[in-house]
Amino acid sequence: MRLKPKLLNVIIIGLTMFLSMQTAFAACKLSFAAQQKKVATISKKKVAGGKKKIYRKASMRKFSPKELNQIMRTLERKYLSADNSSAFRNVVGFGIGDNSIDVTLRWNTKEKQQEFRNQIYNSSVIKFGDKLDPIINNKTGVSSYNGISIKAETPSYPLGSTEIKITITNHSGKEFMYGEAYCITAQGADGNWFILPTDCLFKAVGHILSDGQSGTITAHLFPDILPNKPGVYRFFYEDNIDGNNVLLMTTFELE
Repeated sequence: MRLKPKLLNVIIIGLTMFLSMQTAFAACKLSFAAQQKKVATISKKKVAGGKKKIYRKASMRKFSPKELNQIMRTLERKYLSADNSSAFRNVVGFGIGDNSIDVTLRWNTKEKQQEFRNQIYNSSVIKFGDKLDPIINNKTGVSSYNGISIKAETPSYPLGSTEIKITITNHSGKEFMYGEAYCITAQGADGNWFILPTDCLFKAVGHILSDGQSGTITAHLFPDILPNKPGVYRFFYEDNIDGNNVLLMTTFELE
């Protein structure tokens, strides 16, 4: 019989807007710690009477705090006005960096960066994460460890699903506290597994399971950002169990 786990008080709002690629399994995707690199603009000049173009690196532009705040306010307005677009849903967060506006995308590719610039806001001051998707992660885990186990509530889900339910069960003989952070990987055409765009920010919440109890972890998919293909997917939950860092894994299918 499944009992509803008791909810521990929220301590903090988990990962802040800019971490830097969290541990592969604790917080899924990119970490969003504000990047401290400076932005260089590129000026393009056409040579008179010639066919070739010369690209010159412009002198470093230093933006004042006032300029960055003005751009940030403009970006906020444009972002909120684009809330029906996939570009809007692909944004995890943005904030003011050292000399830039740093934007973190759920699925960070050159195409998605351009989509952001086309649909939301384009400025030379905007920077995206340096690490482009897909991010390969071929790790595997175990389905149970010392009485703690996970499995998908349903072995298969419709292809366009946006929510996956995972059951975590405690048969360890003592209380177990679990969180909400997770990671999902899919297999690419080359055979490698890559991290899917899913939730990237998690509340630092602890759910208590007594011995014999089960709880639920809700995972989200974003097929409008990256269409999912039929096949097997890996779900990961990482935690400290009896002093050991354990990577729990279960699979589910989309069909």
